[in-house]
Formats: sequence, structure tokens, C-alpha cells
Amino acid sequence: MTRSLKAAFATAALVAGCALAAGGPAQANPAPKPIDAYPAAIPLSTDTNIANWEKLQFGMFVHWGMFSSYGGYYNGAQQTIGYPEQIKAWMNIPTSDYLASAHQFTADKFDAAQWCATAKAAGAKYLVLTSKHHDGFAMWNTATTDYNVVAQTPFGRDPIKELSTACRAQGMGFGLYFSIIDWTLQTPEPYQNLNPIPDSMMPYIKSQLTELLTKYGQLDELWFDMGKPTAAQSAEMAATVHQLQPQTMVNSRVWNNKGDFEVGGDNSVPTRQLQAPWQSAYSIFPKCWGYCTWPSADRSDASKTSKTTQQVRSLFTVTSGGGNYLLNVGP
Repeated sequence: MTRSLKAAFATAALVAGCALAAGGPAQANPAPKPIDAYPAAIPLSTDTNIANWEKLQFGMFVHWGMFSSYGGYYNGAQQTIGYPEQIKAWMNIPTSDYLASAHQFTADKFDAAQWCATAKAAGAKYLVLTSKHHDGFAMWNTATTDYNVVAQTPFGRDPIKELSTACRAQGMGFGLYFSIIDWTLQTPEPYQNLNPIPDSMMPYIKSQLTELLTKYGQLDELWFDMGKPTAAQSAEMAATVHQLQPQTMVNSRVWNNKGDFEVGGDNSVPTRQLQAPWQSAYSIFPKCWGYCTWPSADRSDASKTSKTTQQVRSLFTVTSGGGNYLLNVGP
């Protein structure tokens, strides 16, 4: 949606309100009444980098990784607590079993061009992929660890490279999610995922960020998640991003007020205007960010119709308030 379209909606509402107010009985010298007015359009930031990000307005979030192969079940039992992308911790899956699943990960239907085309057809201006979730399994060809999709799976390809190339070929922007915590180096605490970050982890984090920011072209945003870094660590991570790609926007989950835009909580669609810049991240199935086959993930035709209506309303609500809407799917 363009900002001129938002202006048209807001102006129409204001005109309608004035017309209704003018339809009452005439009064002699009526006293002027105060008018509650709202801006017809939310202005872009005066900062060029922020303004360019604000113009994107709508993106597709994709949670995809080793966790996707489980679909929210382990050894025939349904995961009954937590998000399915955190199944390794919630279901106490041994690393040996997790790697055994990786060795069966063929991803034979993965098609980067089709993913980007689907996002573009939905109206999204950019796509954001999970480069590494809390499980620590890297979804790119990294030199920092052999716990990655190229070294450990028969798929053996770099989906970040393929997606970044495909999206740009179709005129789409591209961004990456990055978990600050890493269960290969820390004890899982999935109830809150607020593990402190030991200083010994920072060189590893910076090395991975450096790869992601130098091997895959321009990134529109770097979406950090969870952990409990110190203010100095948050500043160091944000600075690493900005030094390597000054135009890349960093979300608020780098913590300690070091981000460029606010994301708030999961599945939150504010109904009032917030201080810009901000983003609302919402999943098609709010209980599942990664792929799940739970009964709550209703894929019936009736559910599709209902969810389409819901997401269009959320998109209008967020963008008309000056926000950026990031809609998540879990293939």
C-alpha cells in the first residue's frame, strides 16, 4: 500500500466525520468545538536508511531449518508446549538424534525462485529467512562450524545464497534472522530463552555475522532474537552490522536500546500509532513459526479464507499506522 493510499483512506474518514457533524440543526452563533484530528499520512523518517526500510511496509518472514523436518512431533509424540522451531529443547532431543534427522534432510522441493515469487505475488517487498535459530544449526555454508546445512545434510546446498540471488533477480529485498543464543554452546532454557551471553561467545557471533553480511549482498534488515546480552555486547553486535552494511536495519531484539526499529512481542498488531520506526511480526499460525502439523494449524479451505481476511486487516492496520508488517510462514 502506498502512503498516498493511506492518506486517501484517512482523509475520507475525516471528511465523513465532518459531514456527519455538519448535519445537525442550525444554532445561533454556536461555540467552536475542539477537533480531534489525526494525520492523513505518516511521514517517512528524515533518516535515509530508516525511510528506505519504512517504504518496504510488508515482508515475508520464513522460519525454516532442521526443526522443520519434525513438524512438531518427536518419536510419534506431539510437542505440547512451546514453538515447534524449539522442539530440540522442549522434547529433549539428543544431538545425535538431531543430526540423524539432518542426515535425512533432502529438501527436494526447495525452490528459491518459487519462494520469492510467492512472496512477491502476495505483495511482499522483501523476504527474511532464519539463518540460525536457537538450535545453533546454521542454514548457510559457514566456516565457523560444521553443524550446518551444507556439511550435515544430503541437500548440501546454501539456501541463503540461493534465496538472496533469487529475490534480487525478482526485485525483492532480502533480510536474515539470527538467534543470539546457541544451544551448541549454551544450556537450553526454552521457557524464556534469556541466556546470558558469555564473552567467549562474542568472537563466534561476530564471525557468523561477518559471513552473513559479506557473502550475500545487501540485507534490508538483520533480525536478532533472544538471549540476554549486556549493553556492551548489544552495542558490539549492532556496530558489527552497521560497519559492514551501514544501510541494514537492526531490530530491537539486539536489546539494550541498540536497535534501529521496535518489534515488540510475537503476534502483536498494535491498534494505535506507535513512535516510528516499528514492525509487527505475526505468524500465519500464531502457535507455530516453524512448520507444524498440529491440529491447531488448520489448513482447511474455511480456515484459509478466515486467515486471509485476518491478515489483510492486520496489514492495513499496521501500515496505516506507519509500521512495517512481517508475516511469517513455516514451510
